[in-house]
Amino acid sequence: MWKHKGKGLTYENFLVKYKLITIFVILLFMFISFFLFYMQIVKGNKYAKISENQRIYNEYEYAPRGIIFSRDNVKLAENVYSYALLFYPSKYFNQQNINEYINNINNILNKKIDIHKISCKNNNYPIQIINKLTKKEICKIHKSKKFLNNTLLIKETNRIYNYPKIMSHIIGYISKTNKKDTFLNKNNIMDYIGRGGIEQFYNNYLMGINGSLQIEMDAVRRHMRVLRYRKPKPGNNIYSTIDYKLQNTAYNELKKSSSGKGAIIVLDTKNGAVRVLISYPGFNANKINTKQFIKYFKNKKLPFFNRAIHAHYPPGSIFKIVLMAAALNVLQTDPNEIIYCPGVLKIGNRKYSCCNKISHGNINMISAILKSCNIYFYKLGIKLGINNIEKYAKNFFLDQKTGIDLPNEKNGFIPTPKWKKKNTGTSWFIGDTAIFSIGQGALEVTPIQMACMALTIANKGIYYKPYVVNKITTYNGIEIYKHTNKYYKCVKLSKQNWETINYALIQTIEEGTGIKSKFRNIKIAGKTGTAQNASGKPHAWFISYAPADNPEIALVVLIENGGLGGINAVPIGKKIYEKYFEKR
Repeated sequence: MWKHKGKGLTYENFLVKYKLITIFVILLFMFISFFLFYMQIVKGNKYAKISENQRIYNEYEYAPRGIIFSRDNVKLAENVYSYALLFYPSKYFNQQNINEYINNINNILNKKIDIHKISCKNNNYPIQIINKLTKKEICKIHKSKKFLNNTLLIKETNRIYNYPKIMSHIIGYISKTNKKDTFLNKNNIMDYIGRGGIEQFYNNYLMGINGSLQIEMDAVRRHMRVLRYRKPKPGNNIYSTIDYKLQNTAYNELKKSSSGKGAIIVLDTKNGAVRVLISYPGFNANKINTKQFIKYFKNKKLPFFNRAIHAHYPPGSIFKIVLMAAALNVLQTDPNEIIYCPGVLKIGNRKYSCCNKISHGNINMISAILKSCNIYFYKLGIKLGINNIEKYAKNFFLDQKTGIDLPNEKNGFIPTPKWKKKNTGTSWFIGDTAIFSIGQGALEVTPIQMACMALTIANKGIYYKPYVVNKITTYNGIEIYKHTNKYYKCVKLSKQNWETINYALIQTIEEGTGIKSKFRNIKIAGKTGTAQNASGKPHAWFISYAPADNPEIALVVLIENGGLGGINAVPIGKKIYEKYFEKR
């Protein structure tokens, strides 16, 4: 063994340090090998995509949404095409570069674009500089491409609603998706999505498949060449059940109503097709993203609120038809049996009155319906009992959604003794049954439910599920969906009992509260209602169907805070019938 003389390194120390260095080099080599393996093999695809994305830029060309037609092939919603100029910032751009870019655009197009519209901080998505470019402006941009780096011209589709206010709630509108929509629907963040009406309910059918443009970029994100172009595929076309002319008439009549708020629905009694669905006031879907659109949200009349399927109202006297059906079937009440109406009925320590406390004198079931006598139905309801009334209300599906193919429909509410005990801590009294019997108290329905009730009575107990879309085809005409009728035998009465109800409703129009809708040569069957409202004037109702001997359509008119149904709702119904039967 040798030793270095003096204070130098001994052989033993040299060997130790040599081993340590060797071990360190081996560990370093292993670490580098593992790191390279991890980066190239395990995460290779990820980093390859990142590298590719830095070299390739994808721009989407939005697919046009499908066209929405009326029953008579009138275009209700369609598309117009235009070009827009996009700017996509990159990390190589600073605010000075952007200011120069805007100045170039202003000089080329002779416009004054707000310089603050673009910020170099927003480099995640393309920014639209100008839309609806003219042909002359497009030519100018093409000629000046060398001065406009990071710029792209794209073809846009703009949604146009041809009858925006008349069709606002049945059609809906579109707006840009947000993060929640992207998560739920897996759409591109820049796509448009349906809001309300057919646009929302059938959004997946109406949306097409976006086209794309792949552009190769250099190190400073300038265009090099187009690598691939995929043409957009248009959405599917929808053929609705809406009768444009009838819808237009209903809208104009409701617009002139006393309160300027309400709903009208017309159903085809043969299949449940919705011919008219109006909620007033409406909105102009063409003004989305404008100051006017913001005003709609602040309007106290709630123009976005679809009263036809979202709003709850007490049905008032139109609910007496349910009492009549229950009494004829359960109690086998003789419709000619006479009772006396004194104008006021005392139950316990409270008094319950007819309209304006007027005495109808001796009255039977038919005249009680056509005069809308409360006293008769107070007594009839008490005799039936709450359980039978509840049962028949449910037979007409007044506690359920109708299942109409529109978004966010509300179901009705039928109060019960169990519900009252749970929510108020008090028992159900005879007075509660009396109030329930004339469609007041906690009972709530929607106009679409009342339209379906009218349809069910017209069809002698057969209920059709209402629908607004008849068929869907691809953009080149191939049918991919066709509605099939869904119906139920929900109210089972004898033929004689149905004839009694039909006769009573005809007499209501011929000489009762609905006389303002009487026709000379066409029999209409119907019932008026004036529903008391704790927060304002009563709501005016009119439900009916015609022709009474062979029904074709069922109609409901609701005027919110409209007062007397026979005075204010019935004339609107007559105008709609006049339009429907005008050729006859």
